[in-house]
Amino acid sequence: MVDEDYVIRQACLDDADFISDVIIEAEKSMTENLGLANFFDMSEEEIKKCLINILNEEVDGCEFSLSSFYVACHQGVPVSAMGGWLEGHNEDNMPSALLKANLINYFFPKEKVLGTADKQEIVKSLQIPREDGAYQLEYSYTASEHRGHRLIGKLMVRHLQRAKELNPDCRKAQLHVFENNPAIIKSHERSGFKIVKRYVSEHPLVMNYFPYNVELLMEKDI
Repeated sequence: MVDEDYVIRQACLDDADFISDVIIEAEKSMTENLGLANFFDMSEEEIKKCLINILNEEVDGCEFSLSSFYVACHQGVPVSAMGGWLEGHNEDNMPSALLKANLINYFFPKEKVLGTADKQEIVKSLQIPREDGAYQLEYSYTASEHRGHRLIGKLMVRHLQRAKELNPDCRKAQLHVFENNPAIIKSHERSGFKIVKRYVSEHPLVMNYFPYNVELLMEKDI
């Protein structure tokens, strides 16, 4: 897909480094708080190395799948990306949360994974269930010098086309966004998404692991 100076394509193995940065920046949600690093007591660089290893494994059907991403390229260089997948649509019909957990358990240092046992309740306090059969959108980011071209909206259009390619009966797309990011909320609303539920965590430590304590579920009929 070509639009002006940008080409939109599915991510490939050569994009793993960029996609790892996309995941990290999206996790921060316009803050300096990288929950993954805090949760696993690891540096941002260590998290990035683990993410690249996971992406290179190429397991379909969750937010850590390279095949879940489309990228927008400028002069051959990826400058924007968004992830998306059809929930439950993978080789074993597994929930994406289970696929993600399996990948983390395998690729993250064992001692770091074991060290999260007492933090699980914090994550659960702000965990939004993913609806089986709905197309899930996750992790969007555009490099600062390329903002203003509505690349996320264009990537989303391609994702929603893919939803119908994977399952012509797919009727809904969903995404999660933190309430402290009004710019991305407005962007999604321009694309036809509506806020359908508001999740609030009252856990006293939630801000140590998330950019904000309120997360929104947004939906769009497709």
